[in-house]
Amino acid sequence: MSWDTMYDRLEQSQCACGNGVVTRRSYSKMDDWNRTKDGYYDEKIQCEDCNSKFHIEHYIKHFFCPPWKGDGISDTPYLVPNSKTLKHDVSQKQFNFRLEEEIVSSFNKNTLETIVDDMTTSKYSTRLKLTDSEKVVDLYFRQHKKRSLPNIIKLLQQCVYNYNSYEWGFTTMQKYRHKEQLRIETNSKKINDSISQSFELEFKVE
Repeated sequence: MSWDTMYDRLEQSQCACGNGVVTRRSYSKMDDWNRTKDGYYDEKIQCEDCNSKFHIEHYIKHFFCPPWKGDGISDTPYLVPNSKTLKHDVSQKQFNFRLEEEIVSSFNKNTLETIVDDMTTSKYSTRLKLTDSEKVVDLYFRQHKKRSLPNIIKLLQQCVYNYNSYEWGFTTMQKYRHKEQLRIETNSKKINDSISQSFELEFKVE
């Protein structure tokens, strides 16, 4: 399978001081299945004054977007002062938990005991009284495609019995998430501060 180049062209943007330009080459390729990929390369600050004060960075954000409307990526290029950077991590850690680990990290021990009581009394998932019980059923269904309360109760009883042996219990996870949120907020402020002192590039085909 080969990729054919649809175009490879020069683009340029005005620089920060207005006396020069920033250049790059952009391209688009298509394969035998009509799939396309776009990109750019060879970005250069063609201004001696700006080249001594700035460097090029891209602020990339991900957002939900239907596949037929795009890739869900926003890529904005900037001339960033040499003393600043946009490279501050604002992503959340993703845990690859087993089902029981996810449950234990989401609910404290007392809550799990209350959920077991609710399920035992209700007998059917459609009769549950607690929102937390419904959340556990949804977690179980996501993995097993079943809403069988006897099986879920058995799993929860095991979680309660072994609760203190799990690394990521509810309290530990809450402390971690709070610390992580503070980190993300701090890094977001750093990024916004850098952007406020940067020059956004607007590339156009020449």
